[in-house]
Amino acid sequence: MSNKAPAFQLYAQDFLTGVMDLTMEERGVYITLLCKQWSINNETGIPKKRLRLFLGYDWETLPEMVKEKFIDNGDYFFNKRLLQIVLDQNNFREKQRLNGLKGGRPKTQNKPKKSSSMKIEDRSKKIEEEKEVEVVYPYTSKEFINFWNNWKIYKAKEFKFNYRTIQSEQAALKKLSNESDNEAHAVESIESAMANGWKGIYPQKIITNGKQSSKNGQSYSNEFKEELARKIQSS
Repeated sequence: MSNKAPAFQLYAQDFLTGVMDLTMEERGVYITLLCKQWSINNETGIPKKRLRLFLGYDWETLPEMVKEKFIDNGDYFFNKRLLQIVLDQNNFREKQRLNGLKGGRPKTQNKPKKSSSMKIEDRSKKIEEEKEVEVVYPYTSKEFINFWNNWKIYKAKEFKFNYRTIQSEQAALKKLSNESDNEAHAVESIESAMANGWKGIYPQKIITNGKQSSKNGQSYSNEFKEELARKIQSS
């Protein structure tokens, strides 16, 4: 195989323990065979017919203590532990090569950031959703609704003010209904505020028998009450 590693790990203590019963000459033969197997770098091992060329021994004349360190595979022989190291390193290099073809290690997939266009789209969607929610008017006559819409136009032109959310407009309507004695009083208060150039609506209390009247007896439609309660709960 190509691109073979130039070296293998030799665990000194393991090696010394494994060759305790070998003579110095046998140790030399053993380490030479390990180096030869590594240099061949294949999964079959060392060919027996080439032994004499680099070692001066035939398989038959090889010291028995050395033979025990290898597995006889017919025309070849190999050291099992060293073969496993060869296979592990070859597998590792192959994985590295494949990762290189893919552009390196797989990167952790991060959540994609929203582009500016996506953010604008989200804001537009939110605005559209708010538009779909309609305000609940305390009085449903066409006259009151027209006066209220005129009031919003007046506020925008005179004070550059707009209700930014449905909730803020609903709160203003609720305040107007609480401070007005009836629909006519609410319409009159809106008209008076625009006529006087006021920034807000300030309903004047109706004087009855020398006393300011309260909203006792004031009633709204059940639909308004129910819708307003739902609005408050969902806000």
